[in-house]
Amino acid sequence: MLAAACGGGTGPADRGVPLSALLVLPRLDVDSEPGNPVTLPYHNNALNDFTIRHTDNASTLFASLTFLAHSIVSVNNVVLADTSTVLIGVTLTSGLYMFTLAPPAMVFNIAGEPTVTVVYSKYGDLSVYSQSSKYASAAAYEQALGLWRELSANHWVPGRNTGHIGVDTVASALEAPGRYVIAAPK
Repeated sequence: MLAAACGGGTGPADRGVPLSALLVLPRLDVDSEPGNPVTLPYHNNALNDFTIRHTDNASTLFASLTFLAHSIVSVNNVVLADTSTVLIGVTLTSGLYMFTLAPPAMVFNIAGEPTVTVVYSKYGDLSVYSQSSKYASAAAYEQALGLWRELSANHWVPGRNTGHIGVDTVASALEAPGRYVIAAPK
């Protein structure tokens, strides 16, 4: 007789780590925070490129979001027509590289998911690395940074294809509406 046992949990809600297990990148932009919340008018039949900028004199880039045509399949269980428009909300969390994407009942096209690129060169506080024995330097912490999304209440998973695409820049697919954060494992 052969018996096997699997790890605890039965599905997606059991995947991921609590936010307390992540070392979130702080944002030091008290005097130049981007406008909040941000409303982005998505047009289903067009390429949609959006930018969110800090309010400093240089209009430093915070994030760019790209939605291909037909990136959103439905909202509130209503399939979008070719000419549909959706108002997408992005709410930033003050002091952190964290944001919430809404409305919550959007379904993205898995073959053409939206993407986000977040730039932290000017306002990211890499000195937070010292709060974890895992990182010997700010550079080591920075290399571990990625975009994480909240899969379910306090269950965070790395974003699909998250990674650095340049100096001080992290990019990832946006798999679903909800909360996202730039962080590394503690």
